[in-house]
Amino acid sequence: MTTTSTRETSIRILSSLFLALLCCFSAFSQNTITGILQDESSGKPVQYANVSLMRQSDSVLVGYTSANEKGEFQLQQIPNGSYRMVVFFVGYENHQQELVVSKDMDLGTIKIKPGTATIGEVVVKGERPLFAVDGEKTYYNTAEDPTVQTGTASDVLQNAPGVSVDVEGNVTLRGTSSVEIWINDKPSHLTSENLKTYLQQMPANSIDHVEVITNPSARYGSKADGIINIVTTTKVKKNQFVSFGANASIKPYVSPWISYVWSNEKLSINLYSNFSYSLGKNTGMTDMTIYQPGEEGREVVSFERDSSNSRSNEFGAGLHFSIDYEIDSMNTLSFWSGFWPHWRNSQYFEEEFREMYLLADTSRYLENGRGRGRSHWGGGGLYYQHKFDNKGHNLSVDVNGSTWGWNSRDETEKQFLSPVEYLRNRKTRYDGGSFDVSAELTYNRPYSENGEISLGYYGAIEREKSYSYVDTLQGADWVNDQLRSYDSRAPQFENQVFFTLQHKFGNFTIKPGVRFEHTYTTVHYPDIEPDTFAVRRHFFHVRPSLHLSYRTKSMHNFRLSYTFRSSNPDADQLTRFVQYGEDSFSSGNPDLSSILTHSLEAGWQKFWTKYGSVGLTLYFRAKDRDINSITVPAYHDLYGRFVSFSYPVNVGKSMNTGLEFNTMFRPNAMFNIRFYTNVYHSYLETMYNNEQYKQQKWTYSFNLSVWAKLWKRLEISASGYYRSPSQSLFSTTKAYYSINAGLRADFFDKKLSVYLNANDIFNWNHWGQNNDSPYLESHSTYKYNSRTVALGFTLRFGKMELENQARQGAASEGSGNGGGQGGM
Repeated sequence: MTTTSTRETSIRILSSLFLALLCCFSAFSQNTITGILQDESSGKPVQYANVSLMRQSDSVLVGYTSANEKGEFQLQQIPNGSYRMVVFFVGYENHQQELVVSKDMDLGTIKIKPGTATIGEVVVKGERPLFAVDGEKTYYNTAEDPTVQTGTASDVLQNAPGVSVDVEGNVTLRGTSSVEIWINDKPSHLTSENLKTYLQQMPANSIDHVEVITNPSARYGSKADGIINIVTTTKVKKNQFVSFGANASIKPYVSPWISYVWSNEKLSINLYSNFSYSLGKNTGMTDMTIYQPGEEGREVVSFERDSSNSRSNEFGAGLHFSIDYEIDSMNTLSFWSGFWPHWRNSQYFEEEFREMYLLADTSRYLENGRGRGRSHWGGGGLYYQHKFDNKGHNLSVDVNGSTWGWNSRDETEKQFLSPVEYLRNRKTRYDGGSFDVSAELTYNRPYSENGEISLGYYGAIEREKSYSYVDTLQGADWVNDQLRSYDSRAPQFENQVFFTLQHKFGNFTIKPGVRFEHTYTTVHYPDIEPDTFAVRRHFFHVRPSLHLSYRTKSMHNFRLSYTFRSSNPDADQLTRFVQYGEDSFSSGNPDLSSILTHSLEAGWQKFWTKYGSVGLTLYFRAKDRDINSITVPAYHDLYGRFVSFSYPVNVGKSMNTGLEFNTMFRPNAMFNIRFYTNVYHSYLETMYNNEQYKQQKWTYSFNLSVWAKLWKRLEISASGYYRSPSQSLFSTTKAYYSINAGLRADFFDKKLSVYLNANDIFNWNHWGQNNDSPYLESHSTYKYNSRTVALGFTLRFGKMELENQARQGAASEGSGNGGGQGGM
């Protein structure tokens, strides 16, 4: 298929899907219910209150509307039957009324009692709109949106500003996947696969609201570009719940899982287990030209071209156990533990051609390799919270520990075809592991109805070790390659303290904060005496932040924020210890400094309760001493020729200035169209060999997605994504684009869910990079089996209200990073 015909076909498919979604309509019903909402005390109309109508038999939502400025509401197309009508609005008590509908009904004036409603533990009086901006957070108040109550967490996030979730559960925020998912103010450490299943199974009626944070303040220790915090309700009834399912694709990939929950008003026990198998296939090609300085500029030293094919069989399993216990109304205790092993078997084939111009030498070889490996992760944690009152005054302690181990055994056979034919065999063994413990103490105290302070401490200890043993067959004996064998140890210690204050002046919110960080990083090599490669470094940083926001009554939201962040180099980036590869070598740089990032954002967002949103964000991110890897040619006696040598450096300057535009058309909670685009200018400046080099480039990306839920059972989605080439130091990454589509359906009152997803329909996904340093040029492409058709199902038994807990096991897989950094 040609590129033109492929694009024409893709346009037809997307157009057809789009038209099909627009043609969706609800079934015809003949009855209309009207009424007027009035404040019982003042007699004034209750404006914009939410009115929902649910079937009496199974609580399925059949109608939803909002009152107008006169307090008038109208529910249309209501079939005959028995219903429960619920009127709710922050600042008032919920009003419930049973109705038997057989014709049009005028309920007259309905008196609503004033009251208070809480968000979490902080008492909030007055209006609570569906969308709001407060400080650094954008709120989507899910509990105020009855039309999503019968859906899942995926349905909720599809409607959250700036958030997108595909059919399989992959989450992006403002077009980037650099996002952390938090549950009830705690980092969930969800891996991508676990996130998919968690969001698709968690019921929407267990969520109170969603907080979207695009520029995290000093309150959060996150290094991600954004945070999505899902705050759940606390409705738990005495019951048990069992669910199991499987996901499979033509990749091939298969993953069966099962979970069990037992719970009452005080105690909840959760078990989760899964198994997975996948087969990956990849192809790649690289051209590389090495230069050296000459009398008339640079001269070509060598040219290399290699192509490779690989395949890998991977197996995984997991077991998670957790207990949540409410000691009394003011004290809660939680414990969790998990173990996740993984196995790998792989094969690869590589062919390389090399021409050495200075030596007038040409060589060619073929290489076959196979390997196997296994790894495991295990961990556990304990969380305790004490409430001093129910208005947000609390103290919490979170302690976590984990261990991670790995080993691999690889064998390669390299056949040299020219200039001399011979065969070389090599065995490589890698072993390693890590252990870490972290603890976090957080104290929150409101000092008035409009203000709150938060204090916290976070500490962590991590110890990592790794071994590499390389043996080469010489005659009938295996001889150790001492240059490629090593033993390293890298302990690290972290201490952080943060303070934040938030105060509201009407609709204006100010939130200053500061975080103090100390990190001690070390690395040493016990087998080397004296250990000239040992490194011991202390890093101290103070991270201030300031967030301002203002919201008008007509739901215009303005925000201005500044944050300062730091990122320290890893231990292996700091040591001068040289690691030798097959045709290249690399080392660290002990002179590296921490990356310092200044982020400034100014944004405007307009929300409409019924029709969606539109927003603009202007941002500026300046990184001082950004760390990038430089690859240069270097002659080494081990290879007897020029090869590539890589080492990290601090870039002099790195700046991104951009504009984001996002819009969502949302006529109801079961249909939306989203468009997101990001355009930015990147600038890099560095010194190399006493010469100053500058790079600048415009990059843009856009994402168009269409999503709908039909007849409250069938979910349809289609999306298209494009990102233009982007740059890093002496490197450009090629453009990336894809089109995806999917279906998902619920049956038997949500006891069974099935999904079908086509990812990268036209198999466009590939990775490509061009490197253009002063004395080395390379062009690489990497293609993998990205076009997949996936099918999955879930069966559920028990109360749906407990399903959010049934997936907590998946939420903890891979949480080996220790306890959450940042405030609770």
